[in-house]
Order: sequence, then structure tokens, then C-alpha cells
Amino acid sequence: MTTTSQPTPPPVVQVPIEHRRRSRALPVTVGAALAAVGSVIALAGGGTLAVTGDDGTIGSGHHNVSTPTAALVTDTADFDGVNDVASFIGEPKIGVSAAATDDGPPKFVGIGPAADVDRYLANVEVDRVDDIEIEPFKLDKERIEGTRTPAAPTAQSFWVAQDSGTQADVNWKVRDGDYKVVVMNADGSREVKADSHFEAGADYLSTVALSAMLAGLIVLGAGGVVLARTLSK
Repeated sequence: MTTTSQPTPPPVVQVPIEHRRRSRALPVTVGAALAAVGSVIALAGGGTLAVTGDDGTIGSGHHNVSTPTAALVTDTADFDGVNDVASFIGEPKIGVSAAATDDGPPKFVGIGPAADVDRYLANVEVDRVDDIEIEPFKLDKERIEGTRTPAAPTAQSFWVAQDSGTQADVNWKVRDGDYKVVVMNADGSREVKADSHFEAGADYLSTVALSAMLAGLIVLGAGGVVLARTLSK
């Protein structure tokens, strides 16, 4: 009788639990990082899109603004690298309007180089607008004392954008430099009261925001897939 010997099965290699945990650590880290980054991008894009809407513009709506002084003047806005931004989101724009109320005098809206605006309003009592809150609307103002009566703003030549009348409306394509926005009575008199609207935006801002939101969701989804596959092993 012939006895057939059975092949000896290969030894079972036991992978230490610590090694298995270590081998899963990198995929889990990568998946979590992708999910976190995707979440941030998606939220940023979605938040921007919610604020700007389809036209890529953030607006304040129409609100009554006033000052007993001769002018409302914004803080200095320092614009740098506008051309670089424009190639990505389109030309940035600022819009400001001021309409006369209660049969008041015609209004003036002007945007000018900060240094020229400061010289024009030197020693003139004004309200400086430190911040504009959109929702709910609020102007944070600081009183700047002065005793001089300014010449009519319409007679000044330094404005890069200006308009005056019962409904003064300025739409300006932003350029590099330091600028201030001024709302006044067209004759330079005190007691400025107006129904005003402020907005800022760019041609492609909503498109960029939508693209960012979708890209963020894709990255978030990829991170979720990596985590699911790794943790299921």
C-alpha cells in the first residue's frame, strides 16, 4: 500500500495589529485632509455665492444715511494688484449712489485719491465711515472736528469718478492706489441727508464662487471615499 504524503500548508503569517494600524494611518490622514480642505473650499465658495448672487455683486440695499457735518468720508481703501485679480474674477467695481430726501439739496458722490480728498477736506468737520455692515445695515462713524466750510465738491478736478444731482450715482472700475469715497451736498453745505446704496463686485465673481464650491465638494467626496475604503479594511 502506497501512502501519498500531503503537502505541508504554508505557515500562516500573522500581521501584528500594530503594523495593520500603522499601514492604515497614512490613507486615513490623507482622506481626512482631503475632506477638511474640500469642506473649507466648498463653504467659502457657497458662502460667497450666497452673498453675491448671480451677478457677482454684494449690495447694501437702499438706506437713509445722514450727518450734521459737511460730508461722509470713508476710510482709505488701499488697492494693490488689481490687474492680477481682474484676470481671475473680472474687473472689480464699486458703486455708490445718494438720492436727495425731503426736498433737500442735490447730492454729490465722488471717489478720489486719498491725499487729494484729505487736502480738500482739511479742517472741515466730517463724519469718517470706519466700516459698513451689510446685514443688518450699519455705518460705523467717527466725528472729525473742523471749522472750515469746503468749496463745492463739483468744482474740484481730482475726482476719478463723480456724479451730482437729485440722484447721484457712481460706478467705478477699481484701479491700484489709495482712494476715499465722499458723499456730500453738491454745494458743500452741512446737514447731509440721503437715500444711499453701496455695492461692490466683479464680473466673474459668482462664476468663480460656483466653481470653487463644486471643486470643494469633489475634493470632499474624494476624501470621504478614501476614508470609507480604508476604514472598511
